[in-house]
Amino acid sequence: FTTLLYTIKFELIPKMDRNQAFIIAGPTPKGDAYDEQWKALAGWFLGPRAENEDVFMDIFTEMFEKHTELRKAYFPTDPAYITYEVKSSVEYQSEVKNMREKLMTMIDQLRNSTPFFSPRYQGHMLWDNAMPAVLGYMGALLFNQNNVESSSSPVTTQYEKQVGLQLCQMLGYNIDRNKTEIPMAWGHITCGGSVANIEAVWAARNLKFVSLAVRAALYDESAKEFLTEDQIQTGLDTTITVYNKKTDKREQTKLRDCTTWQMLNMDVDEICDLAEHVMKKMLHGHLDEDKETKFNALIEKVGLMGKGLWNMMKEHGMEHSPVYTVNANNHYSWPKAGTLLGLGSEALKEIQLDKNFRQDVDGHLKDTLEDLLEREIPVNSVTAVMGSTEESAVDPIKKIWELREYFKKKGLNFAILSDGAWGGYFKTMIIGEIPSSMTAYNIPGKTPKLGAQVPYCKLSEYVEEQYKHIQLSDTITIDPHKSGFCPYPAGALCYRNGKMRLPIALFHPEVFHGKDDPTMGVYGIEGSKPGAAPAGVYMAHEVIGLSNLGYGRILGQCTATTKLFYSMWLTLARDDDPFLCVPLQDIPDGYKIDGVKDLINDKIAYKPIRDVYNDYDSRIFLEKCGPDTMINTFILNLKGNTDVKLANKIQDALANAMNIFVGSDSSRVPLIVMSSTLDAVKHGEGLKLFKAKAGLDPDTNDNLNVMVNCCMNPWQWNESIFMIGDMFRSMALFCIGRVLDEPATHRFILAHPEVGEDGSIFLEYMTDMDCREHQYMVSLKVKLAQSSDEVHALQSKVLHKYIKSCGNSGELCVFETDPSFYNKTDSGNVPNLYNIIHTQEWGNILKFKLSNSTDTLQMEILDTPRYRTIDLSKHVKYPEEMEYFLYGDPDRVILTHNITKLPDFQQIVNLHERPHSLTETMLHLGARMSLKKVEGCPRKDAEGNIQNPLQRSVYDVHFIGELYTVIDSTISIKEDVYFNEVSEDKKSKKEQRKENRKQNRSGGES
Repeated sequence: FTTLLYTIKFELIPKMDRNQAFIIAGPTPKGDAYDEQWKALAGWFLGPRAENEDVFMDIFTEMFEKHTELRKAYFPTDPAYITYEVKSSVEYQSEVKNMREKLMTMIDQLRNSTPFFSPRYQGHMLWDNAMPAVLGYMGALLFNQNNVESSSSPVTTQYEKQVGLQLCQMLGYNIDRNKTEIPMAWGHITCGGSVANIEAVWAARNLKFVSLAVRAALYDESAKEFLTEDQIQTGLDTTITVYNKKTDKREQTKLRDCTTWQMLNMDVDEICDLAEHVMKKMLHGHLDEDKETKFNALIEKVGLMGKGLWNMMKEHGMEHSPVYTVNANNHYSWPKAGTLLGLGSEALKEIQLDKNFRQDVDGHLKDTLEDLLEREIPVNSVTAVMGSTEESAVDPIKKIWELREYFKKKGLNFAILSDGAWGGYFKTMIIGEIPSSMTAYNIPGKTPKLGAQVPYCKLSEYVEEQYKHIQLSDTITIDPHKSGFCPYPAGALCYRNGKMRLPIALFHPEVFHGKDDPTMGVYGIEGSKPGAAPAGVYMAHEVIGLSNLGYGRILGQCTATTKLFYSMWLTLARDDDPFLCVPLQDIPDGYKIDGVKDLINDKIAYKPIRDVYNDYDSRIFLEKCGPDTMINTFILNLKGNTDVKLANKIQDALANAMNIFVGSDSSRVPLIVMSSTLDAVKHGEGLKLFKAKAGLDPDTNDNLNVMVNCCMNPWQWNESIFMIGDMFRSMALFCIGRVLDEPATHRFILAHPEVGEDGSIFLEYMTDMDCREHQYMVSLKVKLAQSSDEVHALQSKVLHKYIKSCGNSGELCVFETDPSFYNKTDSGNVPNLYNIIHTQEWGNILKFKLSNSTDTLQMEILDTPRYRTIDLSKHVKYPEEMEYFLYGDPDRVILTHNITKLPDFQQIVNLHERPHSLTETMLHLGARMSLKKVEGCPRKDAEGNIQNPLQRSVYDVHFIGELYTVIDSTISIKEDVYFNEVSEDKKSKKEQRKENRKQNRSGGES
């Protein structure tokens, strides 16, 4: 890796002829084989915990030094401009100081960015970038090359050219010029898949009209300025292969005798070669560059590029504008292409999906093409999606190609475009032989070497078959910045026949210097574009390799992760949970749902990965189950609910709780999962079946909100996957509460008597099982809301006086909300506990009435260290040791009991100081503490009352510290704040309250 960066990227290439396109590397890199292949991945990423920080900094520092050496070595006799005298000036130092401060502020603000690098991120098609891609990008960025043309990017233009060839070869296209019987492919980098898709539609549209433009050029009067009449007539006698309706077959027909419909339905390769073929025929095989240039210019003038779509159609008697097809669940770039290209949104014919959410090729696509053929409406292109972004579905590309062959014989022809923006790199999983040890896990007779630690899972038979035929497409969109793990912006478009790009090329003299110039910028939509992007992709390809030992290994491990997540989602809901969790994909054929759940619970859930893959039944199930390409889609629905609108509210609540938005604190989002919406019309019968499977009314036309989990982490432990499931389930319970809870009165206890320097106080929610709206554990940090100085001073006085009064009397400081404090909003949300704490609809303000007082306070929420629902499942068990939640700040350390299985108790105590080995960051975030040798099940006295387990002032504890290490420490209790039993027995609760009131009246302790 280091050698590549140093010798390729930063050595000057001497005496390079500008007109000679050099190839930087040889064949597409395949990746290196090792005894323990999974370990190689560790050298490709910075790591979720920045484990490769030293490697990254070492390489980048040396790269940067080489860059500065280059600046110094370039005509070394030139003078310096930023002198020591300038650096010593006040002006210079002031600006440098300002720059540093601004940049540090920016970095601090960026801490709230979405943490794509973390295993807790399970959302969009993003993860950590490959280290060679990032370093390659950063290194090239120092040179700021513009790949619009070769003179402004003599090196990075070649990187882009090489990357294009690598992608083409990886996808199965020909890049060998010696294979003249097969078209030479071509590819280039774009800013993203959207631009690549639009370019593909643009190229297919323009190509459609090339044959008409060639013939029109021969009839044009200006052709006689450089061609003789005999040459023109010879050109018109050129034969092309078209469908003859009279003979009902494809046959050779002279150009002059073809109808417009016939010429609009030629083969892609024949159209690409037509102008050259006609020119050779006119010149009897001789070469005349001047005439060729003039002929091509005339073709452009009388063709679509010159005339425009409307004039072109009018001149050739076309009654219908051409159309193009794509899946009903298409990416938004496809309809955008139609509007940009003047085809209109009606030109996009959306093809319905089958029950597996793949394109219905044999049904709706075929019927659509039959209808278009009957009405003689030209079809520019048919699109296959190789990995949809919500359903993770791969279209049957081979069937689509066979369907084109069928329609060619009936007179309808079109280009096939593949949208592999997400799924393109999955082709690497079938490049190269897979060693038997790659998937061996202590299986008798096999040595567990290559796959011994992290599993490698192959593509399903169906998906592998499609990737074996992806090269049947005429263009393929592929995004290195998705499953290529490269930085943005890095999309790409590959052409099976490189000449297909020519009808959209604009050869401006400022950026094009002749046909031997390797300039990439004359093709496609973009002009200026960063040379750093292809440099990063090139480095990633060279280091990782485009085979099953490189990128295929990464994606194979991610595929295994996807299958394990699918198993987890399938068994997430317990039998007594109030909800169902239903994955989009059905279980494999031949399995029954109850048997599958038993298999997962008994042999997969929480098990070490070796145990899972050593078990035959588990391994076979994982090979067959789950989505096509690493994206799990699923839904949570309330048991017994048939209303799609209510289910949608649940998904909305989950999405809001599990995503980072502008202004939110990323450290308080412990798990990130994406949401999306499946359109009722576009997803057709498949969505109806899914609704029914989830217990919803299948006959409504309501769109369905779903959750989406993209698995791009190749190191996810199986145990951690099911731990993520526990985390998700916990969040799901309070999200259900958000939707179902009604407004209610809520009481909070002052958790620590001290007011912070910033005016903050900590509050603990008073948990109560008398109604569902009170069944929560909540910890808050608040301060007085912003107001005028006079009002703020008055409120501050009230707060301090109240805390002091309660302290003197020994009473609890209780802050009570009331539903009447909150006005209704237009959103439909009600002011229940979750909404008044987490949403901005009520200004992030809690309005409190003080207990035993007529005063009220308005408090701004600063932080929510904890928000959990009491889990009422019968499967919940008491922990082995008594468990607490510790949080606070450097001056205030609070310990509060974690309520688990009922009956239990709520308890708040203050500590003298932060336990040793607990960092301030962890104190701020909050940590779960277990008391050593203190039984987790509450103890009761002779009368059945739960006893306070904290009978001493000092306890040994342990907790999970940084890097998942178990840390032993000690806590020292300063004072008790609150202790109360929490039970489901409402009658005993009421009696307990009566007893408490009697004791209070008689001077006893509450």
